[in-house]
Amino acid sequence: MNTVKIMIGASILLNSINLHAESAKECMKYWNEPAVQVIVLEDVQCSDIWEDNFNKENKKIAKKIGFDLKDKNWTSTGTCNHVQYKNKNYYIYWVEMKHNKTDLIMVYNDTNSFAYSREIDRKKIKGGFRKEDLVDVKLSCSKVGEDENIVSALNGYLFKETSISNISKYKINDRFK
Repeated sequence: MNTVKIMIGASILLNSINLHAESAKECMKYWNEPAVQVIVLEDVQCSDIWEDNFNKENKKIAKKIGFDLKDKNWTSTGTCNHVQYKNKNYYIYWVEMKHNKTDLIMVYNDTNSFAYSREIDRKKIKGGFRKEDLVDVKLSCSKVGEDENIVSALNGYLFKETSISNISKYKINDRFK
């Protein structure tokens, strides 16, 4: 019986090694990875995170970061940005929580995923939050898979196609230029 418990515990430990939420410091290391030149292709329809057919590995990443996938505050357009780097396709999915603007920026392909999440630091907001305000965030991230270019592809897209210049800050609509 003890052997079975040890085996189960070891299995859980090994699985959690590959998929865990990173600290803000670790996330900034990802942010500082080189941003590569990606080819931006036409946006594509994609499943939303709360739907059953959304990729299971991507759901695991969101859960590891701390999201409740059953929460009714999710909002997304149902489209993914499609980019290519070194003849590999990557899809960038954006979703946020309506009630507090916490967002999830995820890049994925068939076998790999990476995501940044930015939770607005509500203590830093005094007297409301205006469109032009730039506020600190609680930064989280998670990665699954061995694709060494996945983070750089996302960073390349963010620098080229958005007004995000510092992942540890948030501004309303910064996902657009």
